[in-house]
Amino acid sequence: MRLITIAALLALAACTETAPPSPASAGEAATVAASANETAGNAPATLRGRVMYPSEELPAMRVCALAAADPGSAHCVATEVHQMHFELVLPAGEWWLLAWPLDTGTAGDPGLLSAASQCLADGGTGCDDHALQTLQLAAGELRDGLDINDWYYDPADFPPPMAPAAD
Repeated sequence: MRLITIAALLALAACTETAPPSPASAGEAATVAASANETAGNAPATLRGRVMYPSEELPAMRVCALAAADPGSAHCVATEVHQMHFELVLPAGEWWLLAWPLDTGTAGDPGLLSAASQCLADGGTGCDDHALQTLQLAAGELRDGLDINDWYYDPADFPPPMAPAAD
């Protein structure tokens, strides 16, 4: 009898439609996939940080990592109004980090992660080096605490890259 019950349950399970994975199991699957990629040496890198804006309101932003060797190649994420934190997952390599305001009604230059960013984050003055900071990322690396906060440059002196095409 026990053997018949087990066989019936297995047959029922084989015919039952599975539900989409729960967030926990999806996260576990992503971890397993990341481990498999890591073993192959091509695990994605992760950038985390904050985007600031020189206004009382923080608009929605398009935060992009542009390949330093090919600024036309980018990985972007959109943030919501008042959403300061962002996370980007991208391949290993050299990247620049910029943010463009969305839906402000005006076109404008992006905010930068520049040599001046740490000086600005510390409330310093004379933060005059607006050259883009190049982030060298290894496979599987997590880089946290990145502040896109440099809006105070002269585009004639430090022309930023063009915004990448929409995803």
